[in-house]
Amino acid sequence: MKVESYNSIYSVFSSTNRRPPSIADEKMALLQSEQPKAKPTTSDDQLVADFHARMARQSLDWADSDKNGKVTRDEYLNGQARLAELNDRPNDTAANEKRWATIDTTGKGWVDETELGEGLAKMLPVSVGHLDRDLAERLRNPRV
Repeated sequence: MKVESYNSIYSVFSSTNRRPPSIADEKMALLQSEQPKAKPTTSDDQLVADFHARMARQSLDWADSDKNGKVTRDEYLNGQARLAELNDRPNDTAANEKRWATIDTTGKGWVDETELGEGLAKMLPVSVGHLDRDLAERLRNPRV
């Protein structure tokens, strides 16, 4: 082997050129990494339906005193009275009766979770709002 300026002293003693080991030399295989799974997008209608379902479940849990999966008129009115008391506000029985009439459209005197959700959706219409990009960017990066 000819010693030149680009050789190291090690090359004088070594019969092969020195290079860092490669994956092939080490007989290592690269594992295919899985692409991160993106969360499936939910439509605006599904977000609203999920909100109403959660609200119906919470209202049912609050008002259903005998835990039979149904809310009677008396249970609903008692639940509204308890809620008014907890919030230090007067109990408006006329407004509660009106809300009950909106929830119990059949007049049978009790509702299940589905009917409760439908009634609450009528009383509390909600929608999903979207910000335009400029406003969203200004909110993310306020100028100080």
